[in-house]
Amino acid sequence: MRILFAGKEFRRLWDILAPAFRDYDTDVAGDDELPVKIGDAEVLIIRPMPVDDALLAHAGKLRMIQQWGTGTEGMNLDACTRKGIFACNVPSRGTGNAESVAEMAIMHMLLLARRFSRSQEKLLDGKVFTPPGVSLWKKKACVIGLGGLGHSIVERLVCLGMTVVGVNRTQREEFWEWGLSEVYPLCDLEKAVAGCRFVILALPLNQETASIIGGPFFRSMERDAFFINVARAGIVVRESLELALAEKWIAGAGLDVFWKEPPDVADALLHSPNVTVTPHVGGVTDASLSGVLHFILQNIARLASGETPLSCLNERRLAGR
Repeated sequence: MRILFAGKEFRRLWDILAPAFRDYDTDVAGDDELPVKIGDAEVLIIRPMPVDDALLAHAGKLRMIQQWGTGTEGMNLDACTRKGIFACNVPSRGTGNAESVAEMAIMHMLLLARRFSRSQEKLLDGKVFTPPGVSLWKKKACVIGLGGLGHSIVERLVCLGMTVVGVNRTQREEFWEWGLSEVYPLCDLEKAVAGCRFVILALPLNQETASIIGGPFFRSMERDAFFINVARAGIVVRESLELALAEKWIAGAGLDVFWKEPPDVADALLHSPNVTVTPHVGGVTDASLSGVLHFILQNIARLASGETPLSCLNERRLAGR
């Protein structure tokens, strides 16, 4: 079976990937090589990228497109279905991805609440016992998006002694088993963040969620609250976040995702004293790499044996063809 990895970033992982895929015929394609190399591939493994009719027109043997991770923005499921191709992602929870990103969210919360940058400055000035910080204990947090990532964040915040409310498009009975004190519909975002010192974004990016976090949302947050985004930048209106920080509508922000990746080194958000930043590494851990790799290999084995792959996003559409 021929497996093609789309994107030069996979070359950086090749020392790890090569042994795991030693039983398969593998190759890596950069963006300019992809239309040519995809012709012989049976499995295409991708990072978030456009997959549409134009690309799939070159795919004569393709049977499965497997997302390396959870995000599926850019993948045209209708185009995949028309070609009879399974379109799959990796479940975030239970593969190390959601668990790792949840840790990153908490890291940003702590860096902001405990004024980490300022603390380092004070220490270098020869001072101790300053500046005072904010404890997470007994504070209220809002987690927006209660999928696998949101679930992992909620359970960790509850263990830290926080009161946690959630926001989700749909309501499910299991939410109350997680320790949430309240769950709001997506249309009540501004109401949900009232009284919260921390707001964590864990939504997927799609047509429904693109740019839903804007000025009215930030104005609804408490002035001493911190906004954390470990989801996707496109959910947030950048200009609204910049204004919220400049006008002190909120106390600060923690960002692991950006509107352009990598961001420009001169990007003002990278140098703001009340913003903590990381280079989209929430899910880049040993646990996540191992879990994602195991899941993808399992899906390839299922495909080879004639079984339907797991976490197939267009399974129902394919069945209705």
